Amino acid sequence: MKTASIIIRTKNESRSLGATLAGIFDQDLAPHEVFVVDSGSRDETLEIAARYPAVQIMHISPREWNYSRAINIAAERATGEFLVCLSAHCPPVHRDWLRLLLSHLDDETVAAVWGPNISPGKSLPAGDPIRQEPGTYGVSNRRFGLVNSNSAVRRALWLEFRFDESLPATEDKAWAMEAMRRGYSIVHDPYAAVWHERHPAVNSFHRMRAIQAGYAALFPELHDDRDNPVKTLIFGSARKLRHLVVERDLKKFLHELRTAPPTIGAILGKFFGLRRR
Repeated sequence: MKTASIIIRTKNESRSLGATLAGIFDQDLAPHEVFVVDSGSRDETLEIAARYPAVQIMHISPREWNYSRAINIAAERATGEFLVCLSAHCPPVHRDWLRLLLSHLDDETVAAVWGPNISPGKSLPAGDPIRQEPGTYGVSNRRFGLVNSNSAVRRALWLEFRFDESLPATEDKAWAMEAMRRGYSIVHDPYAAVWHERHPAVNSFHRMRAIQAGYAALFPELHDDRDNPVKTLIFGSARKLRHLVVERDLKKFLHELRTAPPTIGAILGKFFGLRRR
């Protein structure tokens, strides 16, 4: 029987953590163990986690925290065959989410599996799983790859190469690149989906800045492309809103206005992340 150690990184996630944990413990394949790695929550996050006796709560100082380190410290304690990384605000869509992720790891040439993050209200994805073979990942398709908000990796491989704590983000992409360099494949399963609420504008800015700085570390040629996010912000948003006005689609127009702050924060974060050396 497959054993999965689920790792959830938290900080002030009381709004979503309850639904995420409920979804985990309602899976048709029970997790082997669940870790909540908290970096200084001041809301009810820890109280919610403590309602589940099976959850092991770990603490990391905000000054020591980064995306990789939070996973690594839990992985050191984990005893499952597979490490499943899940964001605290990403409850599984289906009861077979965990089983679907792990099913692809029956193939010993697969190092990791990931599923999509779906905004509430969006259509669920469809289609066959996509397999990334060694040599097929690079700067042009850098955004499509392993995502640690919804992923499963072989712990035996993690013991050989941990998530890189020197990166501000994109530790998932870097790990997958190393796995593919060693001859392994990465699988994306569109049905192993989780719901994903949009980040607030400030969080979107800081997160995207870290992600883009991580991409720039992996692909130095991106430093020459830093004006593109600003062009996207100005021209792309205006074109979309103009189209909705012409189509008289008031519902989507209001939705775009509501989601504009996180989108703007993410685009500006991308711009400043590219400038980071």
